[in-house]
Amino acid sequence: MNTSMILLIVPILIVIFVLYTFINRKGDFEKRLAYHTPRLLTPERQEYIRGAKRYIKKVSLIIGLFMGIPLMIMCAFLLPDVGVPMIFLLIIFLMVIECLGIYLLYCFFKRNIKNQQALLEQMNDSDFQVLLCVQKELYLFKYFPPFILCKDKLYLFTFLTVQEINPEKIKKVSLVYLRAGDVTVHIKSTKSTSIAMHRNVYSILVEIIKRYSPDAQVEMLK
Repeated sequence: MNTSMILLIVPILIVIFVLYTFINRKGDFEKRLAYHTPRLLTPERQEYIRGAKRYIKKVSLIIGLFMGIPLMIMCAFLLPDVGVPMIFLLIIFLMVIECLGIYLLYCFFKRNIKNQQALLEQMNDSDFQVLLCVQKELYLFKYFPPFILCKDKLYLFTFLTVQEINPEKIKKVSLVYLRAGDVTVHIKSTKSTSIAMHRNVYSILVEIIKRYSPDAQVEMLK
């Protein structure tokens, strides 16, 4: 195995290890789910979960295939150097990496849906309607809400974990504007939290915060 092959394989293995570590990292909310007993959902909520499961399968496959394009391009440049005996092994290696990457992505998205389902089982009808309103504003990411309101608690879906916040204790909310109509929201409560979302979804969040904490300093959209 020549140096070029090593330089290709080692970074890929490192990325896979890091992704696997992130997938298995759990916050306090997810640790409590270990003792959670699933409950029966209403037909409308069951349809939401079924749609989410179909969605993450498609998204995992599409993202995984796009991630494989740079690998194929890199390997195309390496083929003249590795020789014929190594080409077959290289193709097999790429196929294994591609399948593993798709599987890890699916596990990552599946954990998000599992967290949502646990909240769907507990929330009342008005909370579910709030979730549906958020979903309508998300378009391509309609099954990845940045937050969910459930039983007077606000659950923020950050990149790695789910953070539970009492909306009555929120003191200050500020914004950082991003591209494509997104904003980074900084929430100051008993501890500080940041999360990115679309500006249309932020308007819904503001309504929730104002309802529970009317004295909170909330930065409005420009």
